[in-house]
Amino acid sequence: MTRARAIAGAVGLSVMAAAAPALAGQQVYTYTVVHPVYGEIGTFTDTIDRSAEATRIDSRLRIAVKLLGVTAYREESDATEILQGDHLVSLESVTNKDGRHLEVHGAAHGDQFMVNCTIGDFAGPGTTSPSDPWLLRHTGDEVVVSTSTGKIVHVQVSGGNHEVISVNGASVSARHFVVNGDKRQEVWLDNGEVPVMFRTVEDGTPIDFVLQNATAAGTTTVAALRRSSTGHPENGDK
Repeated sequence: MTRARAIAGAVGLSVMAAAAPALAGQQVYTYTVVHPVYGEIGTFTDTIDRSAEATRIDSRLRIAVKLLGVTAYREESDATEILQGDHLVSLESVTNKDGRHLEVHGAAHGDQFMVNCTIGDFAGPGTTSPSDPWLLRHTGDEVVVSTSTGKIVHVQVSGGNHEVISVNGASVSARHFVVNGDKRQEVWLDNGEVPVMFRTVEDGTPIDFVLQNATAAGTTTVAALRRSSTGHPENGDK
């Protein structure tokens, strides 16, 4: 079924978003995955641990498309990224896409980032970033590695202008970035540079990831994030 399989690239999602907030400790962000035809089809969770030495991002995707009570498509993925500053030093992921098993093993070696994965071997520059909605640094040309497939691609990041979007019925001021590479992807960042929504377009079908709950250092909720997003700070690219 074509529409169900349009979500197959969801774990890679919008490549990058502006620099993550400089908060100590662990933050957990939970998103609902929304298909334009099938509605809510799963969840995506990012757990971010920051220390003086490194940042670790653990991502968990769970998707199931059901028709008349029968699961027509299932995708599950777990990924771990480790960064030192802005430098990706390690990427590990395991993905099962409707019965297809994919593994990615990536590591920095000198001035390159090397990937061994199910679909082959890839190499990129040391500045290669993971396809993660937290790590877009600026507009322009970037090289990214897909966290689900391990493929390394060149992308063009544009946008960054403010717009007001609806997130779970609340109006949120957000900066809107567009990423064009092997697919079109979009990210909306609130004033705290938290991705309140991101989108991947698969075979012409937009799959949205909408922030539902956030725990930052054990205190911040998505409701608080929404309230802090009502203002309009000065516009500018990162």
